[in-house]
Amino acid sequence: MAILTNREIWELIKNKKLVIEPFDENIVRENGLDLRIGEEYAFYSFENQVIDPTQIEDSKDFFNIVKAQDRKIIVKPNSFILLTTLEYVKFPENIVGFCNLRSTWARYGLSIPPTVIDAGFEGNITIELVNASKNYIVLKPGLRFLHVILVETKSEVKYLGKYLKQKGVTLPKGLKEEI
Repeated sequence: MAILTNREIWELIKNKKLVIEPFDENIVRENGLDLRIGEEYAFYSFENQVIDPTQIEDSKDFFNIVKAQDRKIIVKPNSFILLTTLEYVKFPENIVGFCNLRSTWARYGLSIPPTVIDAGFEGNITIELVNASKNYIVLKPGLRFLHVILVETKSEVKYLGKYLKQKGVTLPKGLKEEI
């Protein structure tokens, strides 16, 4: 397994093995992709409640999904939101993406949990974002925020999970069927 450089990434794009829509050449970086903030985001509908994912079949009652107002997404202090990427991606069956927040955003107090884009995945990427600061942070759709490191696997695999071909912010699945 090897981390791909921009040369290998450009080759995948040129050969249409890696599809990114809309595409902007500025998102291809030295050793990965910088995906941009989409227009849609989600936040909890309420606070200070007990949420047991093993008792949830559908989480739509727990979240509000909204569009950025005035091209701004304001992230409250000590809060959590779900963001989507502007880009819809289609990964080859032998490429995995490891997601990191661009360090510039982290320096403002934002963070994301470890996130993997599975080989063969197709869709917008939904990212969980935490504002650990005591400040309101303004995000703007179209800004680069998610650095994705691409790694080649030894063999091919097809992603068949629930989030395949997701568009916009996709809410978490309930875990009731897993207990």
